[in-house]
Amino acid sequence: MTSRRELKNYAKQAMSGKYGILILAFVAVQALALISSMISSALFPGEETIDIVLSYAFTFILTLLINVVAAGMNYMYLNIARGKAYSLNDLFYFYRHHPDRVIVAGFFMAVLNLLTMLPYTIYSNANLPGEDASVEVLITWLYTGVVLMIVGMIVYQILVIPLEMTYYILADKPELKSTEAMKESLEMMHGNFGRYLMLKISFIPLMFLSVFTFYIALLWIFPYMAMTEVMFYRDLTGELKVQKEEEERVARDYVNPMFDSYSQNEQPQEDQTHPQQFWSVTGDSSVASDENKEVRNNAASENTQDSLYGSVENNRTTQDNPYDSSESKEVQDSLQSQTIPEEEEDNEPKPWDEYFNSLK
Repeated sequence: MTSRRELKNYAKQAMSGKYGILILAFVAVQALALISSMISSALFPGEETIDIVLSYAFTFILTLLINVVAAGMNYMYLNIARGKAYSLNDLFYFYRHHPDRVIVAGFFMAVLNLLTMLPYTIYSNANLPGEDASVEVLITWLYTGVVLMIVGMIVYQILVIPLEMTYYILADKPELKSTEAMKESLEMMHGNFGRYLMLKISFIPLMFLSVFTFYIALLWIFPYMAMTEVMFYRDLTGELKVQKEEEERVARDYVNPMFDSYSQNEQPQEDQTHPQQFWSVTGDSSVASDENKEVRNNAASENTQDSLYGSVENNRTTQDNPYDSSESKEVQDSLQSQTIPEEEEDNEPKPWDEYFNSLK
């Protein structure tokens, strides 16, 4: 499983250079929600019970229609995360591809939201202070209403977590019905409830810090949260794991392409005869020196063997051909006789020869 920090890093990488269209899509969805609320207030301005009920019913219907656009925004986020083509037209993707599936799933979630926010709705309308109410009464009403609203939102977020992957599943599997997608979301989130809850909680400090920017930073925080949730969905499906393995393989091939076990099974012939040992470069120098000494010793022993073998062959040739050896001696003598001239004998009579002849 991928950690929260890695999920956020992947979200930032996917959002890089695309903040404009992401913020524009978020603003478009929120603008539709605001317009629906304004229309509902304009059509049913009264404070009577019938007006309040009709106002909530009208808002409920508009919310279902807006959820189709919100699901289209999730589809656009998926395309961005996967590096596919995307545009603002993706917001209306589900209107072109069986919008009833999103409406049914959105209806269930809207009912769940209505039930969790019901205490706040009843209290804020039933205990509405009058014009002559004191400041203390107004503060008490406001404080209680805020607490009920926050509690209702927290309970709704906890209850809806198992269904958070429904829109992503509907975007990836157009053949599924809404009930089947919700069931698959429940199975997918089984055992991952705590991880997703901690992921949502990790964005609370950023929301508090947005106060110092007059909530302008929320234009970046909410798309950032949505993209991180997309990465969480890709992690559950195993898609993010495949992407990580591919990135590691590319990095390994870039650092040392010789050890590519995926795309290169055999080394070239010259690499096999003279392999470039990666560890001889990055390893200890003592290992490399020992290998060099061994290579030199092997070469010296081979040269010694070659010289011994050559001398044995020459001796064997001499023993097998004795005539060749005698002939070689005669040739050597003739060469010496040619090169070294013999001294000539002196036969002329000498004066002392007559003396020795007389003595005889």
